[in-house]
Amino acid sequence: MNARLNRALAEGERHTPDADAVMAGVRAGIARSHRRRRYASAGLAAFTLLAVSGTAVLVARPEQPASRPADNLAANAQTGPVPPQECRLSLGWLPEGLVEPSRICGPTAQSVLYPMYDGPYLSVSIDQSGWQGPRNTRGWEPVTVNGEAGYLVTRATRTFVKFPLPSGRWVSVEYGVGMPGARATAGLEATARRIAEHISETPTESLNAPFAPTYLPPGQRLANLRRDGDGASVTYQDGSGRIIGATSTSTTEDGVIGEFLEFDDGAGYRISWTSNPPGDYLPLKQGERIADIQGRPAHRFNEDGIVVVDGFHGGQLTVSTRYPVSLHRKLPKPANPTPELVRIAEGVRWLG
Repeated sequence: MNARLNRALAEGERHTPDADAVMAGVRAGIARSHRRRRYASAGLAAFTLLAVSGTAVLVARPEQPASRPADNLAANAQTGPVPPQECRLSLGWLPEGLVEPSRICGPTAQSVLYPMYDGPYLSVSIDQSGWQGPRNTRGWEPVTVNGEAGYLVTRATRTFVKFPLPSGRWVSVEYGVGMPGARATAGLEATARRIAEHISETPTESLNAPFAPTYLPPGQRLANLRRDGDGASVTYQDGSGRIIGATSTSTTEDGVIGEFLEFDDGAGYRISWTSNPPGDYLPLKQGERIADIQGRPAHRFNEDGIVVVDGFHGGQLTVSTRYPVSLHRKLPKPANPTPELVRIAEGVRWLG
């Protein structure tokens, strides 16, 4: 399970059913710190993790609202080469000791993750959903960042900072050294505040995908693109990505209080490729062998929610689905997604 959580942590998205699961993902990364592999690339079914704060966030989509939230996603499913995705999260100052980052850019995400491997870690995200900041600030201290009122909380091994940029978009920063319960590190708050003071929405680079889908299910639209040193993943969804509301609170293992939020993300798919698949995540022998895809061995996992194609252009291709979920009611079980996942995988073309 930890390897799966670490995979989600690397994806860097804002959603999690349990804030402590974020740190569980970091633990899994520490256990593999002797390996070159720093982030996992394949997608996840159902849930993904918020890697940027102590706030617990739930992906949820209620019944089709009478008026859908406005969004900035393209109107139709996009096949063919993925358009370059501009990154608009600039970090003007960074502390020493951080490793190579993973970055996510696109209509629903602007984030960067420097994972923990024998040193400090840092996760920063600029909200794209219309979130207007935390309502429940119990345990958080007021803080001013570049003239803007925000919130801060520090524990023995990490500091969180949340504040709005001049655009009105909120930023979430988490900087830490070690796991909750480990020996306290001095200076975390000062470092996190300095990082926060140098964050802007200045364009930094554009991300490109080394592959292109030729088939997507109806209604799917590009949500974001992630790149790291070993590969890339592209996420599609049929929801707007806008926030619907807050529902309840959650507390992390070291006592940080956050909120459960609901987003109109809907169902979606993720296409990933990595040149360096970690052997302790989704070992092929634990999957169910299915018919070859593009002439390469293929397996399915997680009750058919993930399809993996081994040896795809020197790496591993993964196609996964994300089901809509809700705190408020039991949703009907989706139909078997494997045929759609196989069809997507069969249509992925390599661009290099």
